[in-house]
Amino acid sequence: MSTSARSAATAFTGWGMVLSGAAAVVAALWGVSPHPPLVPELALAGLAALFAAGWVLASYRAGARERDPLHKPRPDTRKPNPVLRYVLCFGVPFATFAAFLTAFTVSGSYGRETERLERAGYAEYEVTVVRLAGEPEFHEGDEDHDPYYLTDLTLRIPYEAGPREVTVRGMYTRFKAPRPGRKVDVYFAPRDPNTPVVEDGRRSTVRLFLVAFLGLWIWPLILVAGFTIKAMGDANDLHRLRRFDPGVHLPALAVLLTGLVLLLPKALDFQVAGHDQLYALVSSLTPALALTWVVKRV
Repeated sequence: MSTSARSAATAFTGWGMVLSGAAAVVAALWGVSPHPPLVPELALAGLAALFAAGWVLASYRAGARERDPLHKPRPDTRKPNPVLRYVLCFGVPFATFAAFLTAFTVSGSYGRETERLERAGYAEYEVTVVRLAGEPEFHEGDEDHDPYYLTDLTLRIPYEAGPREVTVRGMYTRFKAPRPGRKVDVYFAPRDPNTPVVEDGRRSTVRLFLVAFLGLWIWPLILVAGFTIKAMGDANDLHRLRRFDPGVHLPALAVLLTGLVLLLPKALDFQVAGHDQLYALVSSLTPALALTWVVKRV
């Protein structure tokens, strides 16, 4: 008859570790923080780390009580928990994708500037050409490009405070040279005349691209990986993971903590040796490494 070093403290800290870690992954995938510092995500990840430390300590204390000769052992009557099985199987691929997305988070300064521009109404608008501010510069087309003109244009910009004339250098027009009265598209902020008027002012949408387009391929792979892990994992093996084993859990937790540390430069918007994104990309490997260690040891 086996005994299990468990207590109310191990149950509380164990589930706290799992749930706060899952919440951190969901917050990262959802993009709760559009730019660094990623406070909610780091707070949840830090809470998971604290719960993990508490679970280790509580498990050692529970084990010490079981080794007491006066302690009456209790049989482990717990049944495998299906919820824990799904959390572990799908948590690894989702955590991997969350770390990967974090690597492509824009910098704090870029994110704050984007928010400022959004408040000022920054977007692409159609405006009128008032006059040509220079001679059109013609460029021949080829097999890959149509012929086009680059021209300095004076445009009428309809700011909220009143229209102004602004000259934009090197405006692109295809096939025909521009002329007064023609409509062209430019980026400007109607509520902030000090923001430059530019032809191509699109803000970075790398994260949106990864979620929307790469997600068409990544999300199915995540689900396949999750169901594969679930199919390969024995219910009794997963159940034994609830019982602390230093040789299994301490290295796995150390790998996950290393991954969290590697995310800090990107999450807090600072560089180490000139890099931040590189460390975040490396951190996306740590959930799979931790799982590999556990599978080999269980």
